[in-house]
Amino acid sequence: MNLWDYYRVLGLRQGASDDEIRKAYRKKAMEYHPDRNPSPDAQEMFIRITEAYEYLTSHPHGRNISEEELRRNYQAWVDYRRAEARKRAEAYARESYAQFRKSPIYKSTTVIDGTMVILGLILALTVIIMSVYGYHYRMKMAITMKDEPSLTLAAVTFIIGCSYLVISLLYLSAWVAQNRKKQHKPSTDETNQENKKSV
Repeated sequence: MNLWDYYRVLGLRQGASDDEIRKAYRKKAMEYHPDRNPSPDAQEMFIRITEAYEYLTSHPHGRNISEEELRRNYQAWVDYRRAEARKRAEAYARESYAQFRKSPIYKSTTVIDGTMVILGLILALTVIIMSVYGYHYRMKMAITMKDEPSLTLAAVTFIIGCSYLVISLLYLSAWVAQNRKKQHKPSTDETNQENKKSV
């Protein structure tokens, strides 16, 4: 396969972002892993998409580099890493899908959406505030004991909101860590120097 085949096999446009590559690989891996797909072509397809994913996430394919640098990077991949990627892909294909999901390559496809994290935080805080405010407001408005709100229901709603807040904060910290990792990726020059050393 060549560079453009790598995009095609993952169902991506040329120059797709890293997050798009991760999402596409995760979807295709779930579809073609031999443990989940009995088709005779599934293993070969799984190996191809894994090879494509490894190449596209390890080279500065869409980062404004010259055509010559692109050719050099691709040649280095073909010469030194393609066989390794294929060997790993074959090993992943022999594992059960449950084992494959624990592998470093599958875990590397996790993408945390910042918008969903922020919406989760807002929703959690809204539930907490509304459970407290709503309980106090209804207590003030109650004329008889029958009109008073249920303290148990307010407490359960408050606990659900707090639980959701904790989960949202965990996702927020993972999202911040993911963004930091993206910012600290080696530059194109550093990657090219590493490739020259390996050649």
